[in-house]
Amino acid sequence: MKHESPGNEVTIREVGKRAGVSPATVGRVIGGYGKVSEPTRQRVLEAIRQLDYHPNTIAQSMKGKQRKSVGMIVSDICNPFFGMIARAVDDTLIKYGYNLVICNTDDGIDKEASYLKTLTEKRVDGVLACTACEVERKIPRPVRKFYLETPTVFIDREAEGIDVPVIQADNFGGAYEAVVHLIQLGHERIAIVAGGSMVSSIHQRLQGYMKALQDFGLQFRDDLVKLGRLLGVESGAYAARELLNMPAAERPTAIVGLNNLMTTGVLLAIREAGMTIPDDISVIGWDDFDLAQVLSPPLTVVTQPTYSIGSIAAEHLIALLERQRSYRQANDRKIILKTELVIRESCTSPKAPK
Repeated sequence: MKHESPGNEVTIREVGKRAGVSPATVGRVIGGYGKVSEPTRQRVLEAIRQLDYHPNTIAQSMKGKQRKSVGMIVSDICNPFFGMIARAVDDTLIKYGYNLVICNTDDGIDKEASYLKTLTEKRVDGVLACTACEVERKIPRPVRKFYLETPTVFIDREAEGIDVPVIQADNFGGAYEAVVHLIQLGHERIAIVAGGSMVSSIHQRLQGYMKALQDFGLQFRDDLVKLGRLLGVESGAYAARELLNMPAAERPTAIVGLNNLMTTGVLLAIREAGMTIPDDISVIGWDDFDLAQVLSPPLTVVTQPTYSIGSIAAEHLIALLERQRSYRQANDRKIILKTELVIRESCTSPKAPK
């Protein structure tokens, strides 16, 4: 039977008495600050459950104890993909009373480490991260330590040796389907334009590209894979110019951009070269956007359920923060959502050589 204090309001002192600890220790458990051993923390949480204790949120806020904040690591908030992710995350968190702090890393691991230090100082409750950790690159110790010790959900990307939930699209399958589409149209020289960092999502897309070539007996060529210096439009244009300046017999007949900013750069470079799509070269983009349908010609794209990725990731983090024990027993540590190839008019069979 629930113990009730006068006025039917359970006090922090009564929680401490039930758990066999001081009110100050109860406060540390509720506020998430200071050092409390795990057995003690569990006793306090059990006492809170038994007594149905609800903290005075107004008093907590006045004392500076309430956090209710989540940090979010993104590589480039100007990228519409990350903008939509952030919107979905914020829409979800606000329903649970959490605030969102966004940190923009430009895919720099040192900048990410600096932001994680800031988020530690702000004592955020948890983190949603599109990490800049690269495949087969050493992860800085402070970054690894933070993600292993802080409630974290990775979005779009993962990092080797950091076992946290991951919500992402089928990067491998999306790239595979796009390249197969081009191969079936008759293309053999298919180029890839991607960002400069070999994060897991880009690595998975490249693996899908190479697997499609292999399955159809086409040779992989290093010179047809261009990693832009950064993730922006100009970086994509620079990479595409290198491809378009190749001798005609070696030049790709199709290009797949592996994110929407890089794809925009590809379109810019093609226009600068005086070439037309799809007569001179076919193009497939990654991520749909409003103008893709009204471009001339409309752009074929690999679309991913961006809003769903963000909202599902936020729901997972809330579950991790508020129902830790049951959540860690779940089997959905990695969720991969389906992509879709939206076929429009930017791809056709390559011209016969003159």
